[in-house]
Amino acid sequence: MKGRRFSAKRGHYIKKDKVEEALNDKFGSYTVEDGTYIVKDFLAFKRIEVQIIDNGNRKNELTLSTESDMEKADKAIESKRALNEFLYEVTGYTAKERMKKMKDKVEG
Repeated sequence: MKGRRFSAKRGHYIKKDKVEEALNDKFGSYTVEDGTYIVKDFLAFKRIEVQIIDNGNRKNELTLSTESDMEKADKAIESKRALNEFLYEVTGYTAKERMKKMKDKVEG
């Protein structure tokens, strides 16, 4: 699965323990396979994959991939809300700020 890359807001840092705590808070159980955190069967998601990218001396980044279960589309809003809360806890950016950041990046 190819994912979207997220960076942390100024003053925030993406750390392993912070990611693990946020995964537990928002999604319950998860497994770790080759450094990738995997959440299976959470509401409208079949699978969520989170990977921390270590950038050496710079701030770490996060890659997030999701796979949806169309049969559980009635739980999509609740699922998206939990995902946004997770990303806010880890990166410090709200959904609105992340959207603006992506638009700015595309527009150049």
